[in-house]
Parts: sequence; C-alpha cells; structure tokens
Amino acid sequence: MWGMPHEDEALRQGLRELTTTDPVRALVAQDARRARREYPLTVLAGPMFGVAEELGADWRVITLGEATPQCSRDDLAGHLRMEARAAAEPEPYLAAARVLDWERHDELAVAGRRFRIIRVEQLLRLNLDGEPEPPRPTDPDPRTPPVPRYEVLAAPRHEMQDPPGREDPAEAEAAELAVRFAEAVDLPGTDGELVRADALRAELSHPVPVPMIPVFSVAEYLHDGWRSATAACPTPQRAREALAEYLQQVAPVVERVDERTRSAYDEAAGRLLAGRLDELAVCGRRFRIVRVEKAARFGEDGPEPPRPSDFDPDPPVEVLALRLRAEGIIED
Repeated sequence: MWGMPHEDEALRQGLRELTTTDPVRALVAQDARRARREYPLTVLAGPMFGVAEELGADWRVITLGEATPQCSRDDLAGHLRMEARAAAEPEPYLAAARVLDWERHDELAVAGRRFRIIRVEQLLRLNLDGEPEPPRPTDPDPRTPPVPRYEVLAAPRHEMQDPPGREDPAEAEAAELAVRFAEAVDLPGTDGELVRADALRAELSHPVPVPMIPVFSVAEYLHDGWRSATAACPTPQRAREALAEYLQQVAPVVERVDERTRSAYDEAAGRLLAGRLDELAVCGRRFRIVRVEKAARFGEDGPEPPRPSDFDPDPPVEVLALRLRAEGIIED
C-alpha cells in the first residue's frame, strides 16, 4: 500500500507523455522507469574499449567491444590503413598506423582528424534477488542482424535540457548512472588501491556518464550466482543464436556429453530460437539473455581514455613480434 501513490503518479505521467509527446519516446521512458524500479541494483561488469573520432563536440564510435586498450590501438591502426586507401594523401594515415605498430598511444591527430581510444563501462541491473535484467520490451530485437552503423557519443549539453515536467530518458539515465558509479567506487574490498584511485580521479576528470546503446549477453546460473557466458551481442536475437550455437556445436564437443544430453541440448536450442526465449533451462542448467548497459564517461576534453590500472598486458604488434623472434617462437 505504501507504494500506490508513487505508482499512480508514474502511470499518470506515462499517460500524459503518450498523449503529448512522441509515443515511442514515451514508451521508452516508461520502460526505463519500470526497470529502475524492478531492477534497482547495478553492478559494474568491467570496461570495454574502442576507437572514436571527434566530430565537433560529439564523437563517432568507430569500433567498440575490445577487452584491452591495446586491442583497440591495433583496431585504430587497421582503420587508419583503411582510411589511407580512400585518401588523396595516404601517407599521414600510413605513418600514424606505423607509429601504433611500435608505440602505445591513446590519442592521435591524423590529417586534421582526432582519434582516441575510449573506455566504456558495462553495467548490469539486478533485482533484489540478484536476478539480472533481461531485454526490455522496447529494445530492438530484429530476427535478422541489423545493418552495422556508427554510434555517436553526444557530449553533454546543459543548454538543451527538456522543459520542466518532461523527462528525457537519456538524461534521467545519466543522472542515475552518475550515482551508481559513485556508489560502486565506495564499495570496500573489491578492487586494488590503484583501481580505486583511478576511479576516484575519473569522477573529477570525466564526471558525466553518457548512456550508449545497450548490448546483450548470455548468462548462466552457477552455484554462487549468474556468470557471463558469451561476448556482448548487438541484439537479444543474436545472443539467443550464440547460446544455440553453444548448445548445438560447442558444449557437446567440449563437455563430451552422451547422446541423450546432446539430443536435449539440440532440442533446447530449437525451442530457444523458435520461441525467441529470454530464459532457458536444460539438463539442470539455467541460462538467461541479459541486458548489458554501456556508458562512456565525459569530461571537458571528451570521452574518457583508458586508465593506468586497466588490464593491458600486450605490447604493440611489432614489439611483440621482436620479443617472439628473440624467444625463437617465430621466425622471420
């Protein structure tokens, strides 16, 4: 009973938005409010890294999804070589790519263009029972893979706030994420001192989280909770397909299952795809398609680059090649 007035007001606000604003925008806003209510806990799932190019105040994301900054530096070198093919003067692009082959750089200016390796936080929403949030009804979920497109990171613009009384879903989400990030930094005992110090510095240097397009993954429930089982996918359907591929092709080989289990896995994969399910139980195992939120932190100079404490074990490709030759692992 204590929650009824809040629920009634949320309903009235949603109805007002449906009749006075873009209906799609209103539904997305309602979905976001519901998610914040039903999945009030957030946990950081670790960063991903990518390449972005400055476009005025905004930044165009060229690649995203790498586990380490060096992988994204290698991606940038490849992108610069592709740009060289279409450029009237290719040498600046090729020269910059050669630099990245030997040196670590998280920002480069090439032919009047500015590129940066960016750090993007991944977050999972949980309910009070520790269950991760599945895809939302308003999340795009096409059966066929979407056409790849660039995502644009819009820099925060305070002068473009909506009129009072009208919630902008992105602004509401950014405000909540700022609070969640601060709470995550204050959790004791989860990270080393260097990681914590870097996170505290990021709150000052890049204080504004900018929500990005979510991705989707497969999680499996183990004895101590949910664990990610696949890489990030652009749509819930692609995550379902990844789980089906695992059940039909990977698990039978890796686990060396008997014919009965193999048949059960194959049947479950069929049910998963035919029913476009977001949760699946098979042979005592439980899987769920989960929604993974992304957010880039912005400061006055743009999106946050990698932090010193980020996992980044590999050297540039030519340095690695020299090391492997010296160790006799590869030959010229």
